[in-house]
Amino acid sequence: MKETTRKDSAVKPMTIKEVSKRTGISVYTLRYYAREGLLPSVERDKNGVRFFTEADLESVYIIECLKNCDMSIQEIKDFTRWTMEGDSTIDQRLALFQDKYNVLQEKMWKMQETLEALQYKVWFYHTAKKAGTVAVHDKMKPEEVPEKMRQIRDRMKHVERLTKGRPLWEKAKQQKERSEAK
Repeated sequence: MKETTRKDSAVKPMTIKEVSKRTGISVYTLRYYAREGLLPSVERDKNGVRFFTEADLESVYIIECLKNCDMSIQEIKDFTRWTMEGDSTIDQRLALFQDKYNVLQEKMWKMQETLEALQYKVWFYHTAKKAGTVAVHDKMKPEEVPEKMRQIRDRMKHVERLTKGRPLWEKAKQQKERSEAK
């Protein structure tokens, strides 16, 4: 999966145990990646011991990133194969990464909305605990509620955006795209 143009020959190769220690990825998982063809440039010595270069470490890092964005082993295999095929597959690789980027961006927007709702609830219950009752919020004037919490609370009041209308993350995504286009 090497996509770099630099040479690793001056760097001492690492054993699978050294790579495991350095990356925190188990030896078993590294062997699995190699067996599945995800690390085609990993070489073996005459005794069958795998040796990794710095470029191989970059490949391991990319594999972990791809797994973190829910890319299947088959998709990672396709990417690896395309990389080995060279420049004629740039379009396929670009499309794969653009798709995964968009999916991950959407998940992040949703997670951000969830995080803000939790942030509001932490504030809500922290304030209630200090007052000894959740009724404290019924008596609060709007200006007594921190601005950020008011904004989050106001968004939470519009439940229809989650069930009937566009979710908040979609609106925020569109606003971001409009501001970037300017």
